[in-house]
Amino acid sequence: MSFDALDKETVNRLPRLSQLHDAYGVQVNTIAVDELFDLYERTGFLYPEKAARLLPHLGQVKENWRRMFDAGESLLYVLTAGDEKEGRAALAVFRTTYQGWTFQHLVSEDNPFASRAVMLAAEAASILKGSDESAQNWFRPENRFPARVFGSMIQAIGGSLSSAQNHAYFGLPRKLSLPSDSGTRIVPYEAVHNKDLCSLAEMTRGHVYVSAEELATDVPLKSLDLLYRRVGLRRTRLAWLAYRQNHMVGAAIAYRGPLGLNFSFLENRCDLLLAPDLSEKEMQGVAAGLLGAAVTAYDTFELDFIPLVAGEFAIPVLLNLGAQFVRHYCQCIWLKGGYPRSYRHVDSFYSKVLDRAKRRLQPSLLLESSR
Repeated sequence: MSFDALDKETVNRLPRLSQLHDAYGVQVNTIAVDELFDLYERTGFLYPEKAARLLPHLGQVKENWRRMFDAGESLLYVLTAGDEKEGRAALAVFRTTYQGWTFQHLVSEDNPFASRAVMLAAEAASILKGSDESAQNWFRPENRFPARVFGSMIQAIGGSLSSAQNHAYFGLPRKLSLPSDSGTRIVPYEAVHNKDLCSLAEMTRGHVYVSAEELATDVPLKSLDLLYRRVGLRRTRLAWLAYRQNHMVGAAIAYRGPLGLNFSFLENRCDLLLAPDLSEKEMQGVAAGLLGAAVTAYDTFELDFIPLVAGEFAIPVLLNLGAQFVRHYCQCIWLKGGYPRSYRHVDSFYSKVLDRAKRRLQPSLLLESSR
């Protein structure tokens, strides 16, 4: 059977959107924020290092989540399944671009049936709504469970509709003194630069990234910001471009959003895109110029560091500039055309997990979903 026929069959077997929650045995936005954060702590998702970064701002973070909940399912929805006796599972999904969503914070109290329910319900919702154009998930490559679920999606969906790329995540001190480079010209993004920005982004991150991040249609995220404003929050994006001898060689894309929407603060990350053919000296000058400009987008940022995401090849350069390496992250993206395939992929994966769980052969794997 061809992919098209399989995709059609997958969609036809889904319940109606109005029956989705009952069909999968899930609840949506019925868990209180305090109760949800307690679940994150019980399952070990808020491990000490992560909790320590979040704790000084926990009050504001929870208030941001409550405001997002006030928007119904238009900005953030949390799927939960299971109960206190059998164990609960939860998955948070937030609107990262106007038509794109981030799947995150999958946790489970040793209940793979509940984990499967929230994952499949989220995948089915993306298909049935019809308006969602992309989904993404960020995970640490060494974390076996999400790496096996999301990291293998590209094999199931195909490279034209999905991507999984490893990046380096840094903390860039906001007051860091950065050197200047006379050979690099930094300009703030304007609409006339769109072709250059999209070309560089496609070269460095791929066309799936360009599509999912909606770089060709709304770099400032104006349409999305209007939705966030309804609950007293903001979601914006600024960009700067770097040119050497009239050739674009880098860009910094600064995302701003409600603090702590993601527990690694990825909602406020700065994506640093650097042409890979630069020499190390040129790359350092370009990076310094871009970051020196991008730091202005974080004048009112609550943290003393900027979450910085760059290609792994840039690690030595960024360390030399004074950025602090935190960890490796993989950004997995899948586009609307691949939704039925991602649904089948998740369903197939969890079928194997449930078979093993029933035989009690690998109970340790089930705990990985809470990391």
